[in-house]
Amino acid sequence: MPISISLRSVLAASAAMAALGAVPLALAQGQGPLAGLELEQDLPVALVADNVTYDTEAGRVIAEGNVEVYYGERTLTADKIIYDQNANRIEAAGEIVLRDPAGVTVFASAAELDAELRDGLVRGAQSVIGGTARLSAVEARRFENRYNALSRAVYSPCLVCQENPTPLWRIRARRVVHDEEERIVHYENATLDVFGVPIAWVPYFSHPDPTVDRASGFLVPEPRQSTNYGYGIQIPYYFVIDDQTDATFAPFFTTDSGIVGVGEVRRAFDNGGFEVLGSLVQTDFTGEPGLQGHLDTEGNFTFGNDINWGWDVKFSSDDAYLRFFDFSNEDRLTSELFVNRYSRAGFFDVSAVRFQSLRDFEPAGQIPLVVPDFDARYDLPQDVLGGDLGFFANSQVLLRNTAEDTGRLSVGADWERQWVLPVGLSLSAFGEVRGDVFVIGDNPDTADDTSLRLAPLAGLEARYPLIYDEDDGDAHILEPIAQFIVAPFGGNGPEFVNEDSQQIEFDETNLFDRNHFSGIDGFEEGPRFNLGLRYERITDDGIGLDATIGRVFRFAEAEEFTEGSGLADQQSDFVGAWTVRYEDWASVTQRIRFDDDASVNRNEIYGDLSIGPVDLSAGYIFLNEDPALGTPEDREEVAGRTTIAITRNWGVNGFFQRDLEEQEFVEAGGRITYANECCEVDLFLRRRFTDSDDTPASTSVGVQVRLLTLGNQDNTRRAPSGFGDFGTGRTTTAIKPRTGADN
Repeated sequence: MPISISLRSVLAASAAMAALGAVPLALAQGQGPLAGLELEQDLPVALVADNVTYDTEAGRVIAEGNVEVYYGERTLTADKIIYDQNANRIEAAGEIVLRDPAGVTVFASAAELDAELRDGLVRGAQSVIGGTARLSAVEARRFENRYNALSRAVYSPCLVCQENPTPLWRIRARRVVHDEEERIVHYENATLDVFGVPIAWVPYFSHPDPTVDRASGFLVPEPRQSTNYGYGIQIPYYFVIDDQTDATFAPFFTTDSGIVGVGEVRRAFDNGGFEVLGSLVQTDFTGEPGLQGHLDTEGNFTFGNDINWGWDVKFSSDDAYLRFFDFSNEDRLTSELFVNRYSRAGFFDVSAVRFQSLRDFEPAGQIPLVVPDFDARYDLPQDVLGGDLGFFANSQVLLRNTAEDTGRLSVGADWERQWVLPVGLSLSAFGEVRGDVFVIGDNPDTADDTSLRLAPLAGLEARYPLIYDEDDGDAHILEPIAQFIVAPFGGNGPEFVNEDSQQIEFDETNLFDRNHFSGIDGFEEGPRFNLGLRYERITDDGIGLDATIGRVFRFAEAEEFTEGSGLADQQSDFVGAWTVRYEDWASVTQRIRFDDDASVNRNEIYGDLSIGPVDLSAGYIFLNEDPALGTPEDREEVAGRTTIAITRNWGVNGFFQRDLEEQEFVEAGGRITYANECCEVDLFLRRRFTDSDDTPASTSVGVQVRLLTLGNQDNTRRAPSGFGDFGTGRTTTAIKPRTGADN
């Protein structure tokens, strides 16, 4: 006999099913006479509906209106369901939503399922996997509690609307099977459509579903074109070896230079990890056929007492190889093996360093091998004479094949104490003493030599910040700074070889350094005053301004510095800088160095502008000649970069670098990008205008396509290629290793 109950959130159809002898009873919590009773969703079956009719004689339960069925972590919502106890089946109709523990959500108009919501047939199905990708089909069947088989199905993560119902890309297939256990989507008789136009057909293929973090398979190919190697395409394959290891093999097929084998291996451990990237090709781009390649590997590990060790090794078989195949624009490769430890009390860092020059006219035999490079420091935890006392050590040994070998060991201590007087004057006293041992060997022109040097200094620094507050809340800070340092003369003879202090960039950032050399080899001699003035405007109107100017005064000329450094005369060049900014929209910075005659010896100007979707940045630099450092001519360049977000999906950016002395471009390029929720496409063009002995000027064009959820996911490894590293022009090296030509 049929019985009807019409109470929302009252029936747990388990109550009806319990009356049929099916499962235990569970009631729902909600807005009705039985509110307050808990729905135990961990029971085998529970159901909530607006109205339920059940017939014990026929063994049927009919639930209508906002129906919710729970079976463990599986849920089914529908407008109407019919449960047949005899067949142990559930028929659902209306707007159906079926969710399972794997994160798959299925939308349908009709369904026939077993009572456990595991297997069954779904019509008008649309499946959402991982919250992003969608599978739609005329009919879907679920079986063995893991497979969803869809007939005449379409897969796409792209959003569609009534005005534009065709997704940007989709895969149409006669049959699609989603294996929830293996998390793989299989396709039979599949066609790839772009803007609704078929562009590729395959009888079968598969890919991991969007919930997979790492899975082996092909990544999206990347076509390119260059005047160096002709037309090319890179076809990467990503291989998951185990939970900690993966690899990518990405052969690069070119029309003019053969096949470049490119590969990468990565491995993670509990205490660190490493990666190895390299390439190899049989080519004759140098004029003679032979094997060419490169290696780029790094690793970092930690063991007891926070000690780190690792490596960063780079190698190229030919000076032009990296540039020729668009791997990199670097002109010097630095390799390093290191062990270090850093703590509050101090640190130590020991390494072996190898340089490989890719420049013209720089003999490899005169490039040094640094074994070892050691640096350490320890600061006493307690005060000494009211100040901080620390000890330090540094050593460096440079070996060359065809030039002299040099070595230095330095040990010393430094002390500093600060006071702030009641009038606001800040004073600090400091001192340092260092002993150096220099060794020169294997020089065919001179005998081996060992030299000792004592390098002490002491000084006093005063800062007096003056603050003026205006009535409108603006504040101005004017801070004069004076620093007096006493040091002995001497200590820079030819026996004290300068290896680490050749590159000197005198500017406002190091005006008050106690040693204006960039390293330890160079010792700044004699007493001197470092004087400067700093200004800053603090305001709430978004406009910021700061400026600094200063110079160094000596009792005698500093012959240890080169003429082009700005520090050699008794009175140094003036150094200054100013920056004006308006919130985050715009800023302009100038850094300048000029002499008493107002002749500019260094001038840098940088600007940034951000207005809505447009970001612009530009820079200008002028460096005067310094023949002693190997720059016999002035250098003057201008560079710019822009990024424009045309729409939410479309963007463009570009850059250029021009040598104003030679009146020629160094490099220029541009990129057009399209991105939405289901794909990213980059089309880029780059032109290198400079020539070298091995590499002529070249033009490169490439396309990178990412079909999101279909390979090249954010959580998989992209093809190991340097071409995507959108270059910014000429590469410079901050630390210049001294070669035989520099002697």
